[in-house]
Amino acid sequence: MIYLVIGLFVAMAVGAFLRQQSKHSASQPESQESVNAESLDLPDDDNDNNDNGDNIIDGDESDDSGFILSAKPVTDPDRVSGATYSSHAPAGEDSPYGLSSEPKKQAQAKSNLLRWCGRAGNIQASNIVVPGPVAYWSNGEAATNEPSCIDVTLPVAFPQKGDTLPADGAESYASMTDIQRGIYLTWLAGARIQPPLHMCYPAIWLYGIERRTIVDKLDLGMCINEAFRLLPLLRWEALRDNLVNFITWLAIKVWLPDEDLMSMCKKMNSVPEGLLDILLNSYTKSMLPLPSAVAFTVVRTCSKLHREGEPQIPHSNEALQKFTPIYKELCKGGLILLKPESVLKISYTPSNPSISLGKKDSEAVEIPDFFADLSIFKNLVDSWEVFLTSVKPPETPPDLADIAGRPDFEGFINKLRPEGSELPLMATLGDLAKVMKFNTSSSGKLTGKERKAIVDTAQVEGWQVIPDLGISGREYKWDDKILFTELAPGTQLSQSYRVASFILEFTCASIAADEDRVFEPLRRRMNDYFALTEDDNIRLEAQKPLNLPTQYGPDYYGEFLCSWLSEDERKSVKGLILHAVSFMPEFGENPEVNSILCEVMKLRESEEPTPADLAKTAHDWGNEVLNLMTLLFKSN
Repeated sequence: MIYLVIGLFVAMAVGAFLRQQSKHSASQPESQESVNAESLDLPDDDNDNNDNGDNIIDGDESDDSGFILSAKPVTDPDRVSGATYSSHAPAGEDSPYGLSSEPKKQAQAKSNLLRWCGRAGNIQASNIVVPGPVAYWSNGEAATNEPSCIDVTLPVAFPQKGDTLPADGAESYASMTDIQRGIYLTWLAGARIQPPLHMCYPAIWLYGIERRTIVDKLDLGMCINEAFRLLPLLRWEALRDNLVNFITWLAIKVWLPDEDLMSMCKKMNSVPEGLLDILLNSYTKSMLPLPSAVAFTVVRTCSKLHREGEPQIPHSNEALQKFTPIYKELCKGGLILLKPESVLKISYTPSNPSISLGKKDSEAVEIPDFFADLSIFKNLVDSWEVFLTSVKPPETPPDLADIAGRPDFEGFINKLRPEGSELPLMATLGDLAKVMKFNTSSSGKLTGKERKAIVDTAQVEGWQVIPDLGISGREYKWDDKILFTELAPGTQLSQSYRVASFILEFTCASIAADEDRVFEPLRRRMNDYFALTEDDNIRLEAQKPLNLPTQYGPDYYGEFLCSWLSEDERKSVKGLILHAVSFMPEFGENPEVNSILCEVMKLRESEEPTPADLAKTAHDWGNEVLNLMTLLFKSN
């Protein structure tokens, strides 16, 4: 009897299962697999998709979930038209990815999806490859109306020498002229470190940042950092103010961690008050003294706490170490902040015309306004003023005899520069010695006094000498080539620039660089390691004639470093250079570069990188090398 009951139970279960399978098969189109692959123009190679960790997912049977697609950054420019997809992006009414319980119909309607390419990917449009554009793109007109979308099928043209650049702007990438697209893509390909030619270019790029953060709600931290990095390049007050508002509003919405805020603020000479308010707010809850690094960053970057005409001090560990004891003494161990009564209300309206915020998203956010009453910072400001007197060299009256007899630099430069040329003047130290009436016959090398006289005189006349003549222990010969670039009188070259210039010079010598295609990526790469301004980048670009090729081999630089740096410090320099060239296949995968660096800096080649070295970011390498090389540069 028991066996009969069991048999009946099994038969009923199998029957129910078969009926359910039949119902499920009837609800799914037979051509579902072909829709996913063909209508979305996806690669046919399943293994290739699996290698990238992405899959096309089918819609669920339930009504509250369905077919969701999101774009993965394209890492191979040859596969732009065959991008892969994943299921990580949220979908909504304004999402480019769509949400439907009918996968086949949805896929056919939105075959040209809006796709995202972040810092790790490339976009190829026409014959230009844009690395890490942080922008949307499509292969044809996208189904979603997004003005920042780079349609790779649209024509692109590039201005030729002598062409007049367009003075007009555009409202979207699609409405740009062919020349405007070429200018825009070239600016993106240059890592957005040069001032844009027209306001429309950064405005259109920022449309994409707004959509990525507000609509997709993805890459918030990265987008804040990229937008923050653009701030110093904007000369249009309205656009700059809107960007400051966006960064502050978004940072409050996601409550950006203190370490991320500090990382951004360290790189800027002026930081919006709203971001500093966020940074300070957490210390009102702890009731602990404001850490020296935070106090230094706040007083250094807040314009309200500065007197007119004060020099701008870039962030460095050396400056922080000088500031800390002064701050601790005058603030009695550290500034303790109380939560202010006044608040700062910040709301944001997207500039992207295709985005509309919901009621909840558009509500104003409030943060404590620490800068409404500046009296709370009195002791901190006093500490800063004492600190400035300690780092500012005493002013000495000029020697009238030296001024009367100084060389005519303008005449010297006009004499040696080819007629009509605006290129940087290239000469030798021996050429300059004749103008300055130095005796070059006694020795082939310059003395420290002669180098200082050249630098001081050039600065008075409004010129900078490249390479840096203020590196302690480095040999300079009268037949060394030098460049003259214009330098506003009184300008102080930052330590970040001076170290970056030397590292770029040494790197070019180590890999025997002799082409612009090698120099330019390396020059841009220096921004990942050091806090460089727009002017610093212009100076680095100007030294290209001296570095392609360099005057000396890598052994010249290695010998100098061996005499001044310890073995561990030389390892740090080697590590940064290998990190800098690692993204260039012809050098990054070539063990010969490591061998050359080890040989010239007298390091053991067999040593493997430590786990700590492998975990370092570009910023970590830059800080480490900056701190150990700063002492090699004398103040001009």
